[in-house]
Amino acid sequence: MNRTKWLDFLALLMISLLVVVATAAVYYSLGMTSTVTTATTDVWFVKGVDNATAGVSLSPQNTSATLTDLKAYPNASFTYTDPLRVKNNHTSSTYQIRLNPVLLSGNDTEFVYVRFLLRNGTYEENATLASLNYTCDGADWTIPPATGWVQIPAGTEYAITIITKAKDNAAAAQVQIEIAVDVQ
Repeated sequence: MNRTKWLDFLALLMISLLVVVATAAVYYSLGMTSTVTTATTDVWFVKGVDNATAGVSLSPQNTSATLTDLKAYPNASFTYTDPLRVKNNHTSSTYQIRLNPVLLSGNDTEFVYVRFLLRNGTYEENATLASLNYTCDGADWTIPPATGWVQIPAGTEYAITIITKAKDNAAAAQVQIEIAVDVQ
């Protein structure tokens, strides 16, 4: 084979390989475009009957609540029966909710416990659907795990009852507890 034919053959071979590699590299591609919008929540907080006693204030969307006037008395349990409620405002959907501890800070040596009870509204002992029980041994707090999931049917409100107790001869103290109500 003469030199010209050999170079032509080599050039043709190189071009063929280039075409094969280029086609194998991108056989085809798929495209996707997404539009994401914000949604309103169907489950939110509403003030309960005892809201003034507990100092309840709600965010504008009712997705967070602050309770500023909770008290714990020495050697006595004090119950805030209905300061705050969780409401499923959807007309037909049932959701799952749970109480979940987020943060505990402050002087913890003067307390015995702070309890958060999710209740179905009848306020009887068997009406408790879930509870977070923060306990203190005089030095350290025991922070509870998240509760199990509880169904909240459409149009239903569940009260969050809070029970506090300080130790005997308790001095002035303050603790801040943040919990979340998870929704799924």
